[in-house]
Amino acid sequence: MKPFTFKATTHRVTRAGLGTPVGSAVMEDLIDQPGPVEIRTVAADWEVPLSGVVNIKHPKAVQAGLKDGPEAIKIYAHVVRHPAHGVFLVDTGVSRKFVKDPAGEGVGWVLRKFQAIDKMKAQESTAEIIQAEGALAGVFMTHLHLDHVSGLPDIPKDVPIYTGADEAEAQLFLNLFAQGTTNNLLEGRPPLQELQFAKDPDGRFEGVNDVFGDGSFFAILTPGHTTGHLSFVARTPAGPELLTGDVSHTRWGWENDVEPGTFLAERQPSIDSLLKLKALSKRHPNMTVKLGHQP
Repeated sequence: MKPFTFKATTHRVTRAGLGTPVGSAVMEDLIDQPGPVEIRTVAADWEVPLSGVVNIKHPKAVQAGLKDGPEAIKIYAHVVRHPAHGVFLVDTGVSRKFVKDPAGEGVGWVLRKFQAIDKMKAQESTAEIIQAEGALAGVFMTHLHLDHVSGLPDIPKDVPIYTGADEAEAQLFLNLFAQGTTNNLLEGRPPLQELQFAKDPDGRFEGVNDVFGDGSFFAILTPGHTTGHLSFVARTPAGPELLTGDVSHTRWGWENDVEPGTFLAERQPSIDSLLKLKALSKRHPNMTVKLGHQP
């Protein structure tokens, strides 16, 4: 019997007017060419159980002697600056208001109790990022988990938020506790803009989207952690940058081809997405890889 599950959010969604589905070969033919996108990554400090971010039951983890316990990680916001389209964020960072008064920012009591929000330490809050970088043209979400929407209280309500297709519809029992919080953080905002994907004709990924239509910034559908999880590749002046999102939380997991632990929705798609991104990075050895939660 299938367990009763809940959507990530009941907030309204619509098809994004931004972006065009393309084949992965189109992306890979371009990404080694220097491009116009500039990326600045901002980190906040956090701590979670190692068993959440690395599968400690994997044979490689057992052989390495990994044991569960507190693991220091980061919460990232990536500032994406495009010369024609403006300034965007990939994920939202951390709002000091969110950490100081989570109840006042709409975080439910279960998440306040069990998500260790008090351990989030913003070095540069989302409000400070916006003050430094200028008005946002939009926010691209890798996915809608609490630590990725924790900067929303600082983001103006009219800023469009882009997600993977069906990310809002993702069914998971844990959304029983998270859905209300996500709804509260999205209240008063326009519908989520869902980037669209077609089956990759080259078979390397589930789908690829040329976000700005000029071959400078690509979204890759990488399901597993959540149904609509996205990773991103940017063409920068220094070469391609890959933002894995939570396909891989940790440096050890990435280097050893070990997927996350309990923090995922479906294990096999998560493994597949990890191996596909690893293969992409090997085909493009000059690529800078920025992981979900560790340098």
